[in-house]
Amino acid sequence: MKPVLLLAVMLSAGGVLAQDAHILGPNPEACAADAPGPAVLVQTHGFKDRSGNVRVELYPAVDGDFLAPGSRLRSEGKVFQRIDVPTPPTGDALVCVVLPAHGAYAMSVLHDRNANSKLDVYSDGFGFPNNPRLGFKKPAVEKATFKAEGALTRLDVVLNYVSGFSARPLSRPK
Repeated sequence: MKPVLLLAVMLSAGGVLAQDAHILGPNPEACAADAPGPAVLVQTHGFKDRSGNVRVELYPAVDGDFLAPGSRLRSEGKVFQRIDVPTPPTGDALVCVVLPAHGAYAMSVLHDRNANSKLDVYSDGFGFPNNPRLGFKKPAVEKATFKAEGALTRLDVVLNYVSGFSARPLSRPK
């Protein structure tokens, strides 16, 4: 899967992506400034290294469904989407996710450092919308939920890595 060059995609706080920013995912054009939406542009940063893949997963914003197996959610006709892209060689990962409709969703982001398609707690990085403080349990669904109301929703996700008795970013965002 090749990254697609998109111009003038707006980010949170009114900033503009550099003209050489690569939007990753199967439908990067859905995050263009003039796309009808709904879509979410997930900007992930704080990578420990540039190995492996970035995995973004979309869930219903419901406690029992958050981080549930995708096969179960699909068999029950519930929202579930998984996007795996290579970790970019530099900068942040910008992943475009097409949403089925406007509304509330939960999300997780995984830096799958060895690309084995599963969470290795002591080596992989992980993060959620709203960047909740993490320990050794998953955050409450409310802390990992975002609301998509317009054509494009922008999320900033900071990766956390296990260190000692907690999971935290390698450095605190400014």
